[in-house]
Amino acid sequence: MALVFEGEKKFNWRGVAIVAAVILAVGGAAYFLFFTPVPAIEIIVPPAARSIEELSGAHFDPAGVVNSEDFRSLRRYAGQPSIGQIGRPNPFIKF
Repeated sequence: MALVFEGEKKFNWRGVAIVAAVILAVGGAAYFLFFTPVPAIEIIVPPAARSIEELSGAHFDPAGVVNSEDFRSLRRYAGQPSIGQIGRPNPFIKF
């Protein structure tokens, strides 16, 4: 008959500290994700980018662009794209 003697187990403070740090990190992330007020993002965004009214009020005149001398001086270096032959007429014929 074998006798097994185990020594005293020491309390692992390092493990407890790591588990506590993980719990605090997850709890802090959950708090900032779910319980902080929504307008916190407005503090990060600069005030000039907040207003979309400036962009919606911009005036664009397509006729002025198409009829301008700079646009007319442009040249085409390639033709219009075309769709070529796609696949075989009968894909079940063996070559």
